[in-house]
Amino acid sequence: MEYAEYKLTNDDFIPAIVTLGEKSTPVWRQNRWETGEYRDYVRNNGCGHCCAAMALNLYGVKTDPHEEYSLCRTLWGAPDKQREHPQGNYQSVSGITRILKHYGVKAEYFGVPDLESVEKHIDKSLKEGKQVIFWSHSTPAFPENPFSKNEHYVMAVGYTRDNKILIANSAEMWTKEGVQLVEMNSILRALFFGADPIDTTWGQDGFEMCAGYVVVG
Repeated sequence: MEYAEYKLTNDDFIPAIVTLGEKSTPVWRQNRWETGEYRDYVRNNGCGHCCAAMALNLYGVKTDPHEEYSLCRTLWGAPDKQREHPQGNYQSVSGITRILKHYGVKAEYFGVPDLESVEKHIDKSLKEGKQVIFWSHSTPAFPENPFSKNEHYVMAVGYTRDNKILIANSAEMWTKEGVQLVEMNSILRALFFGADPIDTTWGQDGFEMCAGYVVVG
């Protein structure tokens, strides 16, 4: 099994580089994004685009969150044009999957029918060298989780040598290093139980319909 590793950079914009074997990607701080036409969107809503861009870089596609979001707009239009009552405008697990497949990267999205089967699936995927992009959200049962206060995408890169899961997280307020080392239970606490994603590009009203996770690779 290839082990996930990271290197801190002392860079305010890209605080870490994560690697898995020969693959590597920067970890961006979305809230520090300052360039491009859609910089405000990346800062405020770019977590899914950061995750998609990180996954693409791991598989040899050199892009960044702004370029990835620009492509989404080219393919599907602006998110506020997708629905009568836009709310959140974050990218769905289906949308992340579509953009990865657009570049030829293998990806598939899943819901969260029960935590036992999901735990086994995520564990198996990471041990096979795949990545898991998942939608994190606080719930009544778990009002706090280690990744976000509200809805937020992060990427599990893989297992480290000491059997922790390396998480790449674009939210500066949650991790100044851009990476987190967690146990599987932390991921399970953050998942939206019962999520049943639908095939859509952008998040829709009723966020449980677009929550879930994407297995990459």
